[in-house]
Order: sequence, then C-alpha cells, then structure tokens
Amino acid sequence: MSDGDVKVTESEECIAAKIEQMERHYMVGRENEIGFFLQQLAMSGQSKRVLNIYGTGGVGKSYLLDEFRGLAANAKAVFLLMDSRGFSHTPNDFCTELLRMLGYPAEKLGRIAEPQTLLELCHGVLREKADNTKLVLALDTFEEMNDMENWLREFFLPRLHSDILIVVAGRFPLQGLWLSSPAWRHWIHRMPIGDLDFFSVKQYLDCSGISEEPMIRQIWMKTRGHPLTLSLIVSTTMVQNVQDLAIADGIEVFEHVVRTWLTEVPNDELRELVETAAVLRHFNQELLSCVLDQAVTTELFQWLAGLSFVRRVDRGWILHDLMRDAIGHELRIRQPEHYNRLQQRCIMYYYNKMTRSTQRKEIAWEGVEWHYYIGDHVVRNFCYQKLSPYRMEPLNSSNWTEAERYLENRRTNSQEVCIPLLNPDTGELFEYAISPEESSQMVKHIHLQELHELEPGIVKLMRDQQGSICGLTAIIPIHAGTLDYLCARPLSSAYFQSLPENELRELREAEGHIAGYFVKTIDVADFGDVTIRTTAGLTFISLLISSDYVVASPPDLPFLNDFHLSLGCEQTGDIVHYDYDANTPAPYYVLDTRGAKLQRYLNKMVESFGLSEHSEGRTNDLPMLSARENEVARLLVQGYMNQEIAASLYVSEITVKKHLSAIYRKLGIKNRTQLVNRLLNKAQ
Repeated sequence: MSDGDVKVTESEECIAAKIEQMERHYMVGRENEIGFFLQQLAMSGQSKRVLNIYGTGGVGKSYLLDEFRGLAANAKAVFLLMDSRGFSHTPNDFCTELLRMLGYPAEKLGRIAEPQTLLELCHGVLREKADNTKLVLALDTFEEMNDMENWLREFFLPRLHSDILIVVAGRFPLQGLWLSSPAWRHWIHRMPIGDLDFFSVKQYLDCSGISEEPMIRQIWMKTRGHPLTLSLIVSTTMVQNVQDLAIADGIEVFEHVVRTWLTEVPNDELRELVETAAVLRHFNQELLSCVLDQAVTTELFQWLAGLSFVRRVDRGWILHDLMRDAIGHELRIRQPEHYNRLQQRCIMYYYNKMTRSTQRKEIAWEGVEWHYYIGDHVVRNFCYQKLSPYRMEPLNSSNWTEAERYLENRRTNSQEVCIPLLNPDTGELFEYAISPEESSQMVKHIHLQELHELEPGIVKLMRDQQGSICGLTAIIPIHAGTLDYLCARPLSSAYFQSLPENELRELREAEGHIAGYFVKTIDVADFGDVTIRTTAGLTFISLLISSDYVVASPPDLPFLNDFHLSLGCEQTGDIVHYDYDANTPAPYYVLDTRGAKLQRYLNKMVESFGLSEHSEGRTNDLPMLSARENEVARLLVQGYMNQEIAASLYVSEITVKKHLSAIYRKLGIKNRTQLVNRLLNKAQ
C-alpha cells in the first residue's frame, strides 16, 4: 500500500488493510457516491474531471475521501490527499507538499527558489506519474483554501494531465467563477453529501452491534441521521454500556457538533442571527427582522443563507435540524426570557397574517407554520420532522385488493407499538405505548364498500417509497348526502344525534358546498415510523387549515388525546361513544372556526402563550401618542392594513398615513414591524 512512492512495511500494510476493512464495514448510505467515483476512476479522459463533494460539518466528507483512497488503492491508482490544514496556503508550499507526497527528493526541492520553476516541476512530475498510472488528486477542507482558490483555478488545475481525477471537498459547493466558466461548469460534477436516512442509520447501528428496535429509534430521533453525531452517540453508548439514551448522555456530543458548525460564525452579531433563526421553523429576511425587532440587512442575511448548515427550501430557509434543536435548547436555558420573546413575536407574526386574510386558501402555508408554533412537542414530533411525507392516493379498483389486504393485516396482525418522541424544549425522550388491541381499533369500523358507495374519495391510501400501502384515511365530508349516514353509523352517530335540529338543518342545507368533515380514521401500519407518522399528522393539520368545521373521534389513547388538544380541538364534554370498546368511553374532538369563531380560536391559542392583550387587539396606550394615534396603533397590532384602518376609523387612507408618520417620528422608529414589536414589548 502506498501514497505516491512512500513505502510502508509489510506489518504496517497488514494493520492498514485491517483498518480499511473495518472502516468499509461501517460505510453506509453512500452507495451512489462510491459508484460514481469508481466509474470515473475506470475511465480515461473522463468528462467530469472534478468531483465536488460538499456538505455541512460532520456529515462525513473526509470519511468518504478515506473510502475513495481505499478504492483507489484497490484499483492500483495513486491517491494524493491535500488537506488544507496540513500546509501553508501559498503556491510554493502547495507544490512543495505535493512533490514531497510524490517522493521527489527533499534535497533537490530545497534548491528551488523560483515559484514558476517549482510550479512547472510539479506539473511535470504529475504528468509523468499520470502517464504510467491512474492519479487522483483530492483537496480536503477546501473552504479554508479561499486565499488560493484563484491560483488553483487559473494556474494549477488547468495544466494537469487530462486523466487526473480531481476531488474537491468542503462545506460549500464550488461557485462563482467555477460556474460562470462554461468549461469548468462542464467538468465539475456536484456531489452534495447529506444526512443518512433511517435505513442507513439502522444498518450502521447493526454493524455496531445495536439491533434492538426501541434503541434504534431513540438514536434515530437523537441524531436525525447526522453522521458525526451518530458516531459519537454510538461510541458513548458502547463505552458506557447503557441501554437508555438519557439527555445527560448526549450533552457533550451535541456541544461538540455545534462547536464544529459554529466555526463558520465569526462574531457575536452573526451568532445572534443564527440563534434567532434557530427559534424559527422557516425563516426569511422579513420574518427575522420582525422577530429581532430590527432591520436585518441584505448583506447580513445573505451571509446567513450561505452557511453550510442553512438550506434553501420552497418557502424560505431552514437550519439543519440538529443545529436548530441544539442552539435553540442552549438559548432557552441561557436566556429564557429572550427566547420566549422571540417565540411570541413569531406567533404574533403568523397571527397577524391569519387574521388579515379573508380566504383560507390564502393562508394555507401560514396555517401550517402557525400550528408548528402553537403546538407542543407532541405536534412537532408528529407533523414537523424533516422527512417528506408519503403520497396519498384515492381508493379505486386498481388498489382495492391492496386496501382489503392492508385492513385484514391490521385487524389480525397488529403489533404492540412504542413511540419514542423527543421534547425539543427539554431534550427529554419520552414514550407512548399502544397495545395490539388498541392499534386494531383504528380500523374496527372501516368498511370499504360502504364508504365508497357513500362517496368515492372518502378513503385514501398512504403508499411508502417501496410502493407498499402503509396507511389509510377515511374522512367523510359533511353535507346533505352524508348526514343520514353520520347520524346512524358507529363512531359518528352519538355526536351528530346530539346536535340540535337547527344545527343539523344548517349542515344539511349546505348542499352545493361542504359544511365540514368527520374524521372516521387516520390509520397507519406503524406509528413508530417517523415518515408515516409525519404523513398522518400533516393530513389532519391540512384538514384543520382547509375546513372551518372538523369532528374526530379516535380511540381514547393518551398520544391521540394530547395531539388533538394541543392543536386547540375541544372535547365535547358528556358526549361520548362506546363503539371501540363497550367499557371505554371515547370522546369527540371538535374544531369549529365558522364565522367569528375563527378569531376566537386564534385568540384562545395565543392567550395560552400569555399574549391575551395582543389577541384582543388591545395594547397599553403610549402617553406620547394622541388618542387617535393610539387607535391606529391598536388596529395595526391586529394586522390591519392602511386601507382597513381607514375604513374602521372612518377616515381617509392619507390620514392614516399621516398618523403613522407621526407615530414613527415620536417613537424614533422607521416601519410597521418596529412599531408592532415596540407595542408587544411594552405589553410584556
């Protein structure tokens, strides 16, 4: 075994081979990257000369390079690894280190003083080596080579032998001039490295001797598939020989991972921005400015968006899950009042968005975010994991047999389920248990033919990535054509028969449009599976957002009770049924936001966070403002736009603008966001 012409003894080679064999045993979840590298290694004059590996700290870039090194050795190729931390960042030192690795005599190197001579020598030795053997040049921790980037791109790399495979690894993708040049853009193959999926984590744990399913799920919840965290958690578990991952076991692990990420954050101002982003699920420049109560400059925001642990998504940007949880947890402990203020401002941001809109479709996105902030740790675990939910499809003739088979399996082969959840507020792991009998209750009264005849589209099937049915929902629209069924059939009859005749008449007269929905079941094969659970939870939340009247009656299980109550659903008091179990009363959960009830619901939820004055649109009058200016301020807190304020106060929009200008001048502020936050802070 060799790097360049460096010789090792037979004993060292044997040890090195054993180490490589063991490391390869633990290499999981990188099959595509390895396959592409091997393909390029076997090609001559490959079209993709530069493999650009990038990903956030601790994601396994250097570990993957070690794997590439071993694969290159097996293919009789020479692998030259230039770690930016191993030499001074000057062209001379770069060439000197590379020549040393290639076995060029040290005494001859010492006699070369001219940089151009050294560069030409380096190119010549590399070309000579590449004529006789396959050569791989890997540059690791490339983000620390930015002072050499131009030299490498313009002078060093273009003159390399065309058969040399170049690997560039760092936290950030090659960009700027690398991509604006058509030639470099053609040669570069981007290879983003992300977190491991659940199956890869399970494979890694199996290789580590951890095969107990509850333990695997706990570790998955703790690490979210982040490779460095996974490795440290496993080593801690194995050293301590523990069977329970209490939060104390992981504190040092997460501190180490956060320190790794925060090397990208050079000062306190930027640290505050990262901490604020950690309180938010999604963020953008406007939301950060609102929550911080000060304008975030475009330059500062672009810096934040460029960090390796920040990712662009459809509706803004997000922090890596582990970073968000760890930073948020630390901020909550270190500055609890500051953390609460940030969270409350965020709640009010979405509260104002929702109270301003008159159409539910316009606030669908805001509704999802709203439920994240007002929901507790149960809701966040059920609905807001990073995983993409599985797709849902309506029941039809082509999948009918699969649906019947799914129901039969759920009724006869239900297993005991233990649901491990992580409380992000405390870092504590807790569990919900479901017996086989309780699990099978979810499909006890589901009859496909009956529901399909009532209305096609009531039953939908959840399909996983492997194409298997892993869940089923039966959600019945409430209208004249379904009310007789709802009043007569198990699960729904007790509730609908209890309604006064005038309410039933209102529901029945809603023909032409749907008055609401009754959730007969949202069932899944395994509530312990994070992706399945996320799909089920978001199905229910999407229903709450799209409809103003939702009734559900799931089995009386602690985790389902906690979930519905956390979302603001109300139990119906004495109205219960015994359709699951003759001895156990099952309650109904109702969320009725028809008409003015939506505002009452929103107010109730924000009041639970100590924001009752804001929810009612009241704020303590500011003595420096006139009575009319205070009226304008109160309406502005409720989310009114200038035109709406004018209509409420029976004045012109120009008059409102004059009042706002006077308010801004008196308070020494510049915009609406700062005014809202000033009023919120005063009320606190």
